[in-house]
Amino acid sequence: MSFAPASVTSQDHLVDISGYSVSPRSCVIHFYYTRPEQERLLGFLRDGVTRGEGVVMACTAEAYDSFAAGLEMLGLRLPGHEIAAIEITRNLQASIDTIASAAKHALARHRGHFGRVLCDFGSAVGQEAIFEVEGSLNFALAGLDLVLVTQYDGRGFGAPITIEQFQTHALAIVGTAFFRENRHYTPPETYFRKRAASNRA
Repeated sequence: MSFAPASVTSQDHLVDISGYSVSPRSCVIHFYYTRPEQERLLGFLRDGVTRGEGVVMACTAEAYDSFAAGLEMLGLRLPGHEIAAIEITRNLQASIDTIASAAKHALARHRGHFGRVLCDFGSAVGQEAIFEVEGSLNFALAGLDLVLVTQYDGRGFGAPITIEQFQTHALAIVGTAFFRENRHYTPPETYFRKRAASNRA
């Protein structure tokens, strides 16, 4: 099992994800297709703990045991004080509210540091719902000094929906073959509102 390296430099506080530099208050989206791909960004959380940052991991109940085992291989145990673990349920808005609350609490406990949030929605979100979920989550975390990574089981999304996410994230990762950086992305909450208005027209 391999994990992508992640690090924050002391000069510019950029977070390195798979060789790409992501600034705080940015969002990243990851579509995975295999179990190793699903777990490859756990190092992103491990490095946040190493640097004394506020760290939140949110996932479905189905993914928890696998993530816990992966983190244990990296020297971290769940549950533990270093990482706030949140369960993503079918009530997605309630889950988003809980994630936002946990992120704010984690940052408050680690004053002066940045935060990292990894949310694995698995197959809990449908093709069209992804836009609302991304918009709601990013709105809930707006203004916080953290890097947000959301990830989904890519088998539940067609190529057009996946490609559309490139417009709304600082970095999009699709499987092992495609990485797309966008320094001028439209925030997901803004994109969702415009998209919804366009669909109603």
